[in-house]
Amino acid sequence: MNGPASRPPGTSLSASGSHTGTSLGEFPWSLSASELEDRATSNLQRAETELSELLHRPGARTVENFLEPLDRILLRVRDIASHGHFTFAVHSDEGCRTAGREASEAAERFFNGFRVNDDAYRALGSLVLEGADEPTRFCVAKMLREMRRSGVEKDAASRARLLELNNEIDRVANQYAENIAKLERTIEVSGTNDLAGLPPDFLATHLPGADGTIRITTRYPDFHPVMAYAQQPELRRRLLSEFMNRAYPENLPVLDQLLAQRYELATSLGYPAYSAYAIEDKMMERPEAVRTFLDRVANVLRQPATADLARFLARKREDEPSAERLELWDSSLFGEGYYDGKLRAEEFGVDTKLLRAYLPYGQVRDGLFALCEELFGVHFHRLPSDGLWHPSVEAYDVTLGNAPLGRFFLDLVPREGKFSHAACFGIRDGILGLRLPQSALVCNFLDATGPAESARMQYSDVITFFHEFGHLLHALFSGHGRWLYTTMSFIEWDFVEAPSQLFEEWARNPATLARFARNPDTGETIPADLLERLRAAEALGRSVRWLRQVALAAISLELYDRPPAGLDSTETFREVWARYFTHPLEPEYHPSMAWGHLTGYSAFYYTYVWSLVIARDLLRPFLEKGTLTDPETAARYAREILTPGSTRPASELVQAYLGREFDFVAFERWIREGLELSRPRPRATA
Repeated sequence: MNGPASRPPGTSLSASGSHTGTSLGEFPWSLSASELEDRATSNLQRAETELSELLHRPGARTVENFLEPLDRILLRVRDIASHGHFTFAVHSDEGCRTAGREASEAAERFFNGFRVNDDAYRALGSLVLEGADEPTRFCVAKMLREMRRSGVEKDAASRARLLELNNEIDRVANQYAENIAKLERTIEVSGTNDLAGLPPDFLATHLPGADGTIRITTRYPDFHPVMAYAQQPELRRRLLSEFMNRAYPENLPVLDQLLAQRYELATSLGYPAYSAYAIEDKMMERPEAVRTFLDRVANVLRQPATADLARFLARKREDEPSAERLELWDSSLFGEGYYDGKLRAEEFGVDTKLLRAYLPYGQVRDGLFALCEELFGVHFHRLPSDGLWHPSVEAYDVTLGNAPLGRFFLDLVPREGKFSHAACFGIRDGILGLRLPQSALVCNFLDATGPAESARMQYSDVITFFHEFGHLLHALFSGHGRWLYTTMSFIEWDFVEAPSQLFEEWARNPATLARFARNPDTGETIPADLLERLRAAEALGRSVRWLRQVALAAISLELYDRPPAGLDSTETFREVWARYFTHPLEPEYHPSMAWGHLTGYSAFYYTYVWSLVIARDLLRPFLEKGTLTDPETAARYAREILTPGSTRPASELVQAYLGREFDFVAFERWIREGLELSRPRPRATA
């Protein structure tokens, strides 16, 4: 495929009349702040009325007369929550962002109230399930469990306090996220001489202002290139310091309040701490199991990580003979590593700065689409961008064969007030015969000052793009079941990263990367030998990067596994970090102030490491075929992992695909392979 297929203007896919144009059912993107507020309020009032009427209907409760109408009520409220949360994350108008946040919080208040509604709980418990299929039974079981975990079986006063707590937690978590998005930091340099080492496309978009200074922000299109390429260590130090202090001190009391309220919630429900509550309904089930798992992974990673860090320090001493230690702005412990990159260029002949020339965004996107067509038989149809929340956003309909599969959006350019990390947002859950799923990738890869199609991408951003697209594929394929609670949105959260981590491998694989890595200025395709060297170079520091993830997982667990009274989140971060690395955090750093995962993932940030172990095992059938584009394996993966969504436990999905339970073998082999691939080599030229 040379590019995404386009549909004639004004045409789009449809399903039951609910997937047309660029609107979102009752919530088109063109709504003003007041219109969004009014529409959310009226829809929530209608949902409250319909729920009350449903609960007071006489007679036996059946799937058809109770569960299905209940599911549709919850689905419409979910629309308000999803659309509001997404608007809060991406809209360019502050008033609309505020209205989105308020709509999302109002919808969450509805769900919080539903979860402690004892009438609804009794009705669900009395549901006649004779003859119901397994996904329906699993849906009901999950709903009842969620309500029990919310305190529905407690007395009225306790339920009222739990409801108040949950509502306040939603508000505080949103405040934490809003501060991260709003409180961008910057540094200024006196001229281009201070930017020595940065690639030409970066310099072209960072020109001196009227006063001769150049402004560099903590946004990713600035941060990652500076950390990877800036020859001046002082520039890297200054920018990392600002990056580590985003949303400080504003989020200090916000995080303290969030930790305290979640602790009160958990202990009110009978748990020793919030970690036990948060992990109970995940694959791992208990904090103790998480600790055992993290210790096992750390034991695999510590020795090779120490060896890699010693290599980076030795290379630094070639520039600074008196250097006593590797600083955080020297290596890949945070951001992209300067001396990691030096070794990749000198020992492997891989300079990721030069690699950018082969990775213009338009080619990467179209190459990704072509791979998905080959693997899964899907086709992408670009829609007009009129009427979306920002002119830079791209919209696509997706078909599988001749059938509509869903719609997605790409929002990849940073802007003021926008979500500052990378994520796949669910916008609308798909239900069989009712409507198709809609999702959006929200990332910050592309500089806003140049044309997006030709903007060069950092290789690490290409991997992130594929990672988030793995989430998107999961959402599209799984959005065709019967119930809201069996969509991907309700799968165990410590499995949800496995499909995305698996899909990264198509960006790392030389054979698939070669399909789209081409310099449009010269027409040159990326050389085959460079791809092989890239594979080896990318393995350098693998253990460091994943030991860092283990450390972060342990930090998130620790923050939520103790009473909050007297807890200093910054000191706790430092203490736990020191268990894994001898590289201390600078005294002025406050990394927990802008760590967005502390709200959504809370105590289970370990999901990235746990899902990685699963993902390495999910890759084995492809590797055994000798190619990542084997259509039979891809079809089985889509059928057993992606399409079922949350119709049964994640462990059963994995077992159905692998024919066995997953294990550590592939992960440990991958770490050993990284050591072999990245062993020291004679110096080469980039």
